[in-house]
Amino acid sequence: MKALVLMSGGLDSTLAARLIKDHGIELIALNFKTPFCLCNRKNSTGCSNHAYQAAKNLGIEFKVINATEEFFKVIKNPKHGYGSQMNPCIDCRILKFRKAKEFMQSIGASFIITGEVLGQRPMSQQRHALNLIDKESRLEGLVLRPLSAKLFAETLPEKMGWVSRDKLLDFSGRTRKPQIKLAEGFNIKDY
Repeated sequence: MKALVLMSGGLDSTLAARLIKDHGIELIALNFKTPFCLCNRKNSTGCSNHAYQAAKNLGIEFKVINATEEFFKVIKNPKHGYGSQMNPCIDCRILKFRKAKEFMQSIGASFIITGEVLGQRPMSQQRHALNLIDKESRLEGLVLRPLSAKLFAETLPEKMGWVSRDKLLDFSGRTRKPQIKLAEGFNIKDY
């Protein structure tokens, strides 16, 4: 069994990958290059490097997709509007999930994992937004959010027995305390 994990290199995506890796599933980490963040700078401190390091520490293959051109189109005309600044959060997530679906299919993976936590982000990580993102990227039932999985309906990976729902979590909200405690238990320090 193979799955694709959307890896930012931050705490949540690292924990999500670790939880699913413990199920014995082969993971491939995917990161996106976009035009407006430090991820694209040619230095060792951008988030692509953090994602690479997190994947390496977990023993997971790492890939980067350049979504720059498509991202510019989203910035110019986001179907679901902007956040408080010029941030088309929902449209950006849909773009990334569509690209991830294409990559998932090309490598023969069966589902996608994210580190999203219900209620953590005010625009893109609310239940209605997450459901919309899954629907518009045509990934309904194929996106597993291990940190909040118990707060959602079962996904295909759970229904098929590829992952055990008992080993998934019910984190929600903006606090990071549960993630930090989990990281300590996994001896994950560099996030």
